[in-house]
Amino acid sequence: MPAPKHLTASPRRNVLLTACCCILLATLTPTASAQSQRLELGRRLKRFEIAWEQAPAEQRSEAVKPLKLAVNSFFSLQFSQAGQQLDNAWFAVRSTTPPSQTEKIAVAHTLSALPFCAVPETPEITLLLTPFYPADKTLPDGTLLQLVLKNPSRETLAEFQCPASAAIAGTTWNTGPLPAGDHCIEATLIAENQPVRLPDISISRISELPQRLEKLQQAADTLRQQALSATPAPDLPPATLAAAATARSEIALLTAASAGRATEADFPLLTRLLVAEQLAATPQKATDIIAQYRSPQDLWLTLAKGRKSAPVRLRLPAADTAPPGLPVLFVFHGAGGSENMFFETYGAGRTISEATRRGWLVVAPGQALLGLSLSVSDMLDNLEHFANIDRSQVMLLGHSMGAAQVMRQMQQDPACAQAAAALGGGGRLTTAAAATLKPVRWYVAAGTEDFGRAGAMQLHRSLSAAGVTSEYHDFPNVEHLVIVQAAINDVFRFFDQSLADKQATR
Repeated sequence: MPAPKHLTASPRRNVLLTACCCILLATLTPTASAQSQRLELGRRLKRFEIAWEQAPAEQRSEAVKPLKLAVNSFFSLQFSQAGQQLDNAWFAVRSTTPPSQTEKIAVAHTLSALPFCAVPETPEITLLLTPFYPADKTLPDGTLLQLVLKNPSRETLAEFQCPASAAIAGTTWNTGPLPAGDHCIEATLIAENQPVRLPDISISRISELPQRLEKLQQAADTLRQQALSATPAPDLPPATLAAAATARSEIALLTAASAGRATEADFPLLTRLLVAEQLAATPQKATDIIAQYRSPQDLWLTLAKGRKSAPVRLRLPAADTAPPGLPVLFVFHGAGGSENMFFETYGAGRTISEATRRGWLVVAPGQALLGLSLSVSDMLDNLEHFANIDRSQVMLLGHSMGAAQVMRQMQQDPACAQAAAALGGGGRLTTAAAATLKPVRWYVAAGTEDFGRAGAMQLHRSLSAAGVTSEYHDFPNVEHLVIVQAAINDVFRFFDQSLADKQATR
């Protein structure tokens, strides 16, 4: 995410501001309130991006101002104001017809449905409808809330309707026991005969959840002890340490979720538990296990080397598009994001779908304030235990802080990738540092309204001055948040050409 406009006088101030904001976010995000706000912001951002993709240039331009305000609000930790501006941007791109007052009031609301992670025998869902940000007026009298609960096959499991006033006060939906699975609630407010769809809500029902988490914890401890032993067994599966780290991460996630703490995105929690259980039980079959979960399904792993680890979200291409050796695209998120950002936002996940339809494996590492615990080379070493990858076809793509991470990774090991793209960020490289990157092609871009443009231009100039192949692109009327989505087509044109040229010279 970007820095506030009034604090973007210089690249150095941008870096300092980003660091301060990340520290604040790291302090806030463990709380249930902050995490639920991040979840809601992500839903609203995704809704905007879907509409932006279909909008003509004139309407996209109208969204620039509210997007800048949303970004400033986010980094000021004013999450409700950020949500309001994201909605204003959504209204601007979805239609030239302004929203009605009634729709604006309805859209301002958010619905919570608890518990979102529980055992199937749980008979009730507690509902609470609240304004995510202040609206000019309250919902009109007679407004209704309609809910439809659907399973992963989109079959209806239960339906419910109540006055919106009852949901605002807090009410209970007696669903009765539900089948195990990762389900979805579709929510609609009907105000003055106008239906207004709210973002969907994911809920998971997991059989014997406490017992399974306890068993998984025992397996994780055993695997970790075996992998970190001073004298590991010669037949120890190479995926053992990552299987243990993945189990520990998923236990922490599911323990928090079952206690009612919001996740940062709508996750298929049962599926995530199943993957962790399978890997912990048979790490020697890691490749076969992972192969069961291909596009459009995602996987969450925690890669590990020694006592260091890095969470990643990845997606395998469908079997019919996968080559014998998978090209790998690493995507690095910006400040305030996580390994989920390229999958959930940045064009509502279109970077991921564009890569997998080409037969590529996509890997999104989560990076903390101080960077990554594992290098790209370390992660590739791990990934070889889970999939048949082609290390001669590796690409890096980063946004904002992620662009800086691409620079860092390439400087650490210029041979780790064949092509690199930096969007909405960068910075100056010394001539000596840039000269080491000559074997790698670079794509650098920013929006004309992007505060990261200066850093991106510095990076391109540093590379070009050192004789490195680099192309720079400006995207008119695009600010920092949308640059990835705006540049996607051109970035993949660059990656396609880079791989084709590399193949031709073999």
